[in-house]
Amino acid sequence: MAREFHYTIPKSEVLDKCRKLLVKLDYDIDIFAAESHMLITKPVKLGGALRRYDYVVYVQVSDRINLQVAAERSIFKRGSQSSVGGSGQIEKQSEAAMPYRLQKKIFNPIYNGMIKNNFSPMRKSK
Repeated sequence: MAREFHYTIPKSEVLDKCRKLLVKLDYDIDIFAAESHMLITKPVKLGGALRRYDYVVYVQVSDRINLQVAAERSIFKRGSQSSVGGSGQIEKQSEAAMPYRLQKKIFNPIYNGMIKNNFSPMRKSK
C-alpha cells in the first residue's frame, strides 16, 4: 500500500511538513531521520474484536515523496476448549493487502493533508 507525491519546495522542508501533518493527524513519530530523509510512525491499532490490524506509516523523501503503510493482522483463534487468555489465542500475519475500507480510512486524511501542503499526487504510468 503506497502513494507517491511530487514536491516543489526544498527537500529539507518536505520531511518536516510530512512530520507536522502526521502529528496533526494524531500519529506518534517513532523514527525521524532528517539525514536520510525518512520517518516511521509508531504502530497504530485498527479494526474490530476478532480481526485487528496494526500498521505503521513510512515516509521516504527522494526525488519524490514515497508514502507507504505496512500492516500486520492479528486474528483471534477460537479454541476447541474454553480457556482464559494467553498469547496462543492470537495469530499474527503480515498483511500485503488490507481491506479497501481500511486503506481509505488510513490514506484519505493523509492524502487530503498532502494536497493542502501543495504536494501533488503522481499519476500511475501505463
